[in-house]
Amino acid sequence: MTVEDYSLLFAAAVLVIAVLVVVMARMGGRIRSLREQVADLEQRAEVTALVAAHPKSPEERLVGVVVNVTKEDADQVVSLVHEACAAAGMPDPLIMASSPEDPGHVMTRRAVEAGCDLVIAAGGDGTVRAVAAELVNSQVALGVAPLGTGNLFARNIGLPYHDLQACVAEAIHGTPHRVDTLELKLQRPGGRTDQEISLVIAGGGLDAEVMDDTRDVLKTHAGWLAYGEAGLRHVLGPRKTVGVKLDDAEPQTYRVRSVLLANCGSLQAGIKLIPEAKFDDGHMDVALFTPRHALDWARVVAKTALRSSTDIPVMKVRQARTGRLTMAEPMLFQIDGDAVGEVISVSASVSHESLVVNGVRPELLESPAD
Repeated sequence: MTVEDYSLLFAAAVLVIAVLVVVMARMGGRIRSLREQVADLEQRAEVTALVAAHPKSPEERLVGVVVNVTKEDADQVVSLVHEACAAAGMPDPLIMASSPEDPGHVMTRRAVEAGCDLVIAAGGDGTVRAVAAELVNSQVALGVAPLGTGNLFARNIGLPYHDLQACVAEAIHGTPHRVDTLELKLQRPGGRTDQEISLVIAGGGLDAEVMDDTRDVLKTHAGWLAYGEAGLRHVLGPRKTVGVKLDDAEPQTYRVRSVLLANCGSLQAGIKLIPEAKFDDGHMDVALFTPRHALDWARVVAKTALRSSTDIPVMKVRQARTGRLTMAEPMLFQIDGDAVGEVISVSASVSHESLVVNGVRPELLESPAD
């Protein structure tokens, strides 16, 4: 064969390969499109089944939405809720915006008074907590469309928090499940007493200092990683004296860097800080962190990374139904990631199965006792 023949053969081979690549790309795109169509049909069938199984007809179901309009994807969530309600044959949802003065309390009460059997909290954990506080001990369900930095409650109940359309579908059509809430009474240095609830984790010390001092500009650009920057600046701060009384046990005194009251145990990035904590077991998990230096914190990190439930000297976890924390000096406190100022004492009790939540992932549910 001549050089010209080899050149023609090579050019033909390149042409054939190019054609095959184009055909395979088109086939791949067609396969992806078919898969998406199948997934969409499966989702529609699942939604249809859930709508049919609901005790109320679609025309009788009214959805309320409390939305934090300062969040980037707030408009998208509102549109998704409208579309989901229309597709299910339900009335237009009742949409209400929260405000800096009220993260959702009055709006939720209005939704309940209007006859909503579901109120979706579209915002961060602060919005979720405000809506939940008004739905506790009622038959009205909470749905969650996570728009925050941490989205801790959404993570802990297994919502696909990166997929707003899926979260909206779970909020409206997901199976309802009753979860626990923590009822908190905060005593302030000036004598005032505040009543709050917690769905995830409340605590004083390091965690509250981090929440109070995380820079908003970093939260905007780095998301939950911004908390790490604040944590590095505060982690080696001084320990403080706290009296701890759990259930009927005698009170004990600890020198802590942080004390947590946990209804759930998971943080961002899949970190299970308190693996024992379950949101439906009728107990809270009280974690006491007593590290004095960097080596002690390394032990805490190792325990967390290994997801060990065994106590180590610098991190003790106790279960209780009720508890009281008494601070020797005012201590910063946080609830579900929101700094709430200084406290001198905190009384906590578990309200078992007090809140109906739609869309809890089934495999996370507490197994029934033997």
